[in-house]
Amino acid sequence: RKHVLRTLVTSATYRQDSRQRAEAANADGDNVLLHRQNVRRLEAEALRDALLAVAGRLDPTRFGPPIELPLGDQPQQRGRPDRDGPLDGAGRRTIYLAVRRNFRSPLLCAFDQPTPFATVGARNQSNVPAQALALANDAFVHAMAAAFAARLLDYAALPAAQRLAQAYQLAIARPPTADEQAACDAFLAAAADERQGWTDLLHALLNTTEFCFRR
Repeated sequence: RKHVLRTLVTSATYRQDSRQRAEAANADGDNVLLHRQNVRRLEAEALRDALLAVAGRLDPTRFGPPIELPLGDQPQQRGRPDRDGPLDGAGRRTIYLAVRRNFRSPLLCAFDQPTPFATVGARNQSNVPAQALALANDAFVHAMAAAFAARLLDYAALPAAQRLAQAYQLAIARPPTADEQAACDAFLAAAADERQGWTDLLHALLNTTEFCFRR
């Protein structure tokens, strides 16, 4: 089995990127023949882990006890957990968060984390306004944007342009375009507080489609 998997994951088809090529798109618009990789949204757990990673807060430690969710995320109803967990889950990967049937993470639910009521053969993949609202309003996302900003501002010797390039590279694995650079520079220049300006800018970057989709 291992040699079969090795053959698959090292094949040209498996390793190709998702960029659309005009000549191939005309012949295979629906990508039935797999002339490119399909663009896929990050699963709920991978999205949360990605937020921790760009913020520099991801703890890669393996194994250990489950981490409780913060009580602020839990509805006021019977059976509400007694223990309060940290907002960032102590930096642990999402697989180590405690899962309770009636007390789930609103952010993960918005991004189609399977319900823990029964076996799920395949995940739903929805595209609904609640997902954009979750990224815009969730306290964890705000905290990760602030940590991301603090991480960049720690590079005191770097000029703003290089910090922005680093932010784009960490978040979406490419440098900003000239138009994006100009828009970001104008936004930062208008900010009354440098740290808050960077936090708001990076929060917007974490809300982009490019961050939420794997290419």
